[in-house]
Amino acid sequence: MSFWDWWGSAEGKIALAGIAGSAVSVAMEWTGWGPSARKFLVGAAAAYFLSPVGMKFFHFIFGAMSIAEEQSASVGGFITGIGGVIIVEIILKAFRLRHAEIGRRRHDET
Repeated sequence: MSFWDWWGSAEGKIALAGIAGSAVSVAMEWTGWGPSARKFLVGAAAAYFLSPVGMKFFHFIFGAMSIAEEQSASVGGFITGIGGVIIVEIILKAFRLRHAEIGRRRHDET
């Protein structure tokens, strides 16, 4: 499968939607080239790999709207791209809190 075949597939369209959402996020909150490039890459990667979560989130928020499954996947990818950095920060914060909790338990046991 060539890149262009993949780009035209459903997975490629979700990736494009995530990249677009990430670009919108960067444009709305410009913080300079370095941080904006990081935000763009993290948002795009989060959208690509978390698009099933984005789709569920879209249905949770806008459940009453009737949108075709193909379009809701793209919208979910776009929304995940916009909030990708925030989503990753939440996941990392959860890992850090859990790590600290385990460390406290080990310290208390000794």
